Amino acid sequence: MMRTQLPDTALRRALTPALTALTTVTVLSVLTGCGLIGPSTYDTDETAIEADSGEEFTLSVPSNASLGERWYVAEPKPAARVVRAAGEDQENSGSEADGAGGGSQLFRFKAVGRGSTTIRLIHCPVHACIDQGDDSATASPPPPAGSTAAPASSRPTYHTYTVTVK
Repeated sequence: MMRTQLPDTALRRALTPALTALTTVTVLSVLTGCGLIGPSTYDTDETAIEADSGEEFTLSVPSNASLGERWYVAEPKPAARVVRAAGEDQENSGSEADGAGGGSQLFRFKAVGRGSTTIRLIHCPVHACIDQGDDSATASPPPPAGSTAAPASSRPTYHTYTVTVK
């Protein structure tokens, strides 16, 4: 059996694109896992979050501020030894006009120490919650006896995330 040996330059030319792609994928995986390429974003259907200490992450919830709905971090607040709030933003989709389509409310957090905690968000349709200031709210008291109950779509709801910091 005869063996053919590729010259060094031909071998390098053949292997360079594959090795470059493999190196790029590996570096991006490492940087993303360490939180060095921006925070991970979790939607309402992703309730179990794992993060490394120092990593930032974002909770994204659907919100239509033009209709008066709002989300708040509810009591009990997450354990400060595990995560800390890092800010909040509103993203509007479509037009800025009154009554325009919805968007997202974004809650940013930073994992600060090992452990596990929960983050509870309360969704407040217009007039469904009592604003307590300091970006906090509680559900409005139930309607008085004998009154017609508010439809489910106008009642506050809670959404809970479980965060584990490694």
